[in-house]
Amino acid sequence: MRMKKNMGERFTAKQLEVKTATPDAHYYEYQDVEYDYGQIGTFPLPGMRGIERFLPLLPVEKIAVELPGKVGDTPLQQARNLGQAVGLTNLWIKHEETNPTGCLKDRESVVVISAAIEKGFDKVYVISSGNAALSTAAYANKAGIHCTCYVPEKTSQGKQDLMHLYGADIITISGFYEDVYRKVVDMNPPGWNVTSGQNALRIEGAKTVAYELFEQLGTVPDVVVVPSGNGGALAGIWKGFIELQKLGKITKLPQMVSVQIKDAAPFSVAMATGQDFAVLGEIEDSIAEGIVAQESYCSPKAMAALRESGGYVVEVTDDEIKAALKTVIQLESFVPEPTSAAVYAALPKLHVDSNTLIVAINTGSGMKMLDEVVEATKEVKVWGAQ
Repeated sequence: MRMKKNMGERFTAKQLEVKTATPDAHYYEYQDVEYDYGQIGTFPLPGMRGIERFLPLLPVEKIAVELPGKVGDTPLQQARNLGQAVGLTNLWIKHEETNPTGCLKDRESVVVISAAIEKGFDKVYVISSGNAALSTAAYANKAGIHCTCYVPEKTSQGKQDLMHLYGADIITISGFYEDVYRKVVDMNPPGWNVTSGQNALRIEGAKTVAYELFEQLGTVPDVVVVPSGNGGALAGIWKGFIELQKLGKITKLPQMVSVQIKDAAPFSVAMATGQDFAVLGEIEDSIAEGIVAQESYCSPKAMAALRESGGYVVEVTDDEIKAALKTVIQLESFVPEPTSAAVYAALPKLHVDSNTLIVAINTGSGMKMLDEVVEATKEVKVWGAQ
């Protein structure tokens, strides 16, 4: 799907040719949304708050649905205590857990549900390990659109409870996320599929993180570290910086670093083999339910982001995540979910100097799965503790 947008005009669209003949390609995100960057005009829009000020580079005419609190404008805070613990003097955290449903996915959901309203859909469905489903359910519920969430049976009960409260139908399927994803894509149920890897509009919401980072820092980070399951957030943030460059607002680009689970990191294999994506064999489960992966369905775009930025993949273990989770809670006084804590577990493994300007993306709140967070950190030592 290739879209162009001029200020005040409707979109025109045409189908892009899939770039590979691989039989598995229909599971992966190859579609893209492009804009007529020479016609954008003022950007961001003045006098507006949240994600709405980025409308000239969003694939909707307006943000048509809101929850209490704006999506976007999330805090960027220097993590001095954590930075000192890992020997990094210029470490910052982008707190996406402060979005209305507690995760970065709200940026994606508000865009894709606004698009559903504009396109006249009364039914959507989403395949998710947790956050994308509950976020989509919340915005669909507010918009009066029926939402079905397809999730693995092992999805955190707290997240499933929230989906129910948001009025969604939940269908649990045994196995890993990939088992759910492939089964549902093959099934092609009624409604509009708003899943990352199947709907290019989700990345359009994620890219707004890059716009805000540039606004908040007044410069471009040297390194942006992102936990990656499907890889949509990583690909989206990179696209945001590319668009700022196309608008002439920046002259440098950050290095993108993806964090995945050790031995469940398809990005590592794809990078090493020069492929768009990799399909792994059997993998072990992980406490980081949002990023344990046999496949990553936004991999073609994420691979482009990593390669073009000179980036790389860091693999972390569950033990490293648990220690990082407890350390962050005690040193920085907020509760990330284990998926987000993978980013902090990766910090000691980064290929950087101590004064490198690093932004870690905290993608979700651990308050939605507090029982699991407490259990994971019970007998774990904080970094540096004896």
